[in-house]
Amino acid sequence: GMEVALQAHLFAGFARAINALATIHRVGVLEGSVPDVTMTSSSDDVPCDATPHDWRLDLHSDDAWRTEGQEACAQIYGKGYDKLRKRMSDMHPVLDSMMIENGYGRVMSRPGLSLRLRELCVLAILAGQDVAPQLNSHIRGAMRVGATHEEVEAVLQQTGLAWGEEAHLQAMATFETLQSARYGL
Repeated sequence: GMEVALQAHLFAGFARAINALATIHRVGVLEGSVPDVTMTSSSDDVPCDATPHDWRLDLHSDDAWRTEGQEACAQIYGKGYDKLRKRMSDMHPVLDSMMIENGYGRVMSRPGLSLRLRELCVLAILAGQDVAPQLNSHIRGAMRVGATHEEVEAVLQQTGLAWGEEAHLQAMATFETLQSARYGL
């Protein structure tokens, strides 16, 4: 719902996120319309998006966003976290700060969806954009935060429906390359 559309700006761009949120508002699928039931995912026991979250209550400090972003990013990247941070900082220190504070702090660490579900949504967005390095990293990250091989494969199998057959083949090739190389997922 809203959390997925909101996080889409990181991976699909602001224009697509704005359009998705406008569609949600137009059809009336608002946060308050979700049943007040707490659901948990089976693998990580973190609340899913079945319980409405009031975004107006997110009054974190920059330090809190940075800390939460570092923690989320470290979980997703595992042993590659320090290398990622150095690479981003080498490209531009502001890029590294934006990635941690905004991407992994303000967006990926928000309440409402578990990190596992957020990463599965990221896969659905990246799979159609011909960004194999990022898809590769987030496939590994999804599995690091509890997604199963079957869940990742199921998300990537749907790529063709949203992005076309070429995107589906590319996404599956990236996934199969990871599986055959037996990266430390």
